[in-house]
Amino acid sequence: MVLGLLLPVAGSAQGPAAANKRLFDRTVEELNFRTMETVYDKSFTRRKFPVSLRTAKARKDFNDFDGRADLQKLFQNYNGVSERYKNRFGQGRTDLAQFEKQLRSILVDKNFEFFIRVLPRDERVSLIRGLERYIQQSAAQFNASEDAAPEELAADGAAVPPADVDAPLTSSPPEESPSLTAAATTPTAPLRSIDTAVQHDWVDYLTLLLSGASTLLLLFVVTSVLPELRNRLDTVTDELDRQQGATVARRQANTLPEDRYDDEDEN
Repeated sequence: MVLGLLLPVAGSAQGPAAANKRLFDRTVEELNFRTMETVYDKSFTRRKFPVSLRTAKARKDFNDFDGRADLQKLFQNYNGVSERYKNRFGQGRTDLAQFEKQLRSILVDKNFEFFIRVLPRDERVSLIRGLERYIQQSAAQFNASEDAAPEELAADGAAVPPADVDAPLTSSPPEESPSLTAAATTPTAPLRSIDTAVQHDWVDYLTLLLSGASTLLLLFVVTSVLPELRNRLDTVTDELDRQQGATVARRQANTLPEDRYDDEDEN
């Protein structure tokens, strides 16, 4: 009898948390479906992504890619990667703030950004805004009856476990990223975190040394070579002017006087 009385109490205590977890999983499935649908419809002009493929299990065997093995591999890899987004909620904090935070973290995940890179910029923005609106709709269905008060969260420093996703993102890609990269048709450069120390090799130092030498050489040319060259040009110009003046004077001295015999005969 005592056990029968305790079971309903335990079931009601686990009810909101379990319902919120199911809501989170359904939201992740819908976000993944809309993302794949947008990329697929953009990749083909006469094909549409089937509306029945709203779960990762249904998308697992989908192979209608018009013989494009690279695109099929990309979709299969992302289908497996995006399924793991469900693990971001259910352990540690399970309040509404964490619910929204983990859903929004999908939209800035490196795998998500890599998958939608084939879309034009305006279509990527439109897709992300649509997904954000759907996240808001899911958050409105969240059961926050068991959420702790803000004062309790602020006072409880252990509310977020060390293994929670609140930890800052690192520059190292997730373990699934190499498979996505291998399936992509166009390679993309890896992202580097701002906190990562920049490492220089001998090429960087050689480039810096050559840049400094070029600057010093330019300074030497401007301050020494150009003034000397200008002085030499002025000297040569003056010498040419003197030579031309002397030549004119000699020509004038060698000119014969004007013939006057005709005037004398007339007289």
